[in-house]
Amino acid sequence: MLAKSTLASFALVAVLAAGTPVSAQEIITFDVTAFNALPSKTSPEKITSRPLLKAGGDVVSARVWLPANTDITPHPHPAGKVAIVTVLSGDFKVGLGDKFSEAGLKTVAPGGVIVLRDTDPQHYARTGNGPVELLLVAAPKGSIPPVLLGAK
Repeated sequence: MLAKSTLASFALVAVLAAGTPVSAQEIITFDVTAFNALPSKTSPEKITSRPLLKAGGDVVSARVWLPANTDITPHPHPAGKVAIVTVLSGDFKVGLGDKFSEAGLKTVAPGGVIVLRDTDPQHYARTGNGPVELLLVAAPKGSIPPVLLGAK
């Protein structure tokens, strides 16, 4: 019984968060046009990010679009968090360090995952001849399975 009430609570929260009335029997979906119409931020480098969680929480998540033929300068992710980045589409290369280095770039194919530990230095990236789409999740180290942090 507890599991049913917990599930019902989650469904109610999803309905309230969506802002549009839906019954508990309807799944909430967004096609690409509807998703792209959601609020976003675009940097001067034309990197577009749509937050998937409210800002200020312990966990940060965003879907990110990077333009073709773009170098992303060295930068950190939120202090004290591990970033898990899934390459959804496009030609993407990433490297670690405070200076951009062609030799330090490593290709990550679509479907691949990058783990940026809380202790890693800054990182940088480059996109190929087409745009790149990423899914970013950053969370406190304690919430990340040890296997993703290199533990055996």
